[in-house]
Amino acid sequence: GNFTVYLKFDADTDFKRDIFYFCHIHQYMSGRIKLLRDGIPIQPDADLPALGYEYDIPTGHDIVCGTYGLDQFQLPHEECPQVFVCDTSDGNKELKQ
Repeated sequence: GNFTVYLKFDADTDFKRDIFYFCHIHQYMSGRIKLLRDGIPIQPDADLPALGYEYDIPTGHDIVCGTYGLDQFQLPHEECPQVFVCDTSDGNKELKQ
């Protein structure tokens, strides 16, 4: 989802690049923070410093379930159990909410 966070820096701050956040608890949870001065991005057309890798972008089934890398394992699939929480059939009353 989209989130907004506000950080206050002193007026004489001379940041010229983006900053990052990362989570000590959730592996690979990080993001780029675009700095603004008077509501205008300090570097609107560039992502600096370079991250060194691309973020994974979920598609299809993963978007619905909030997962990543499971899109190819939707049921039915020979390597998956017949009961899968995010992809239950209407006939499966045990897992249907």
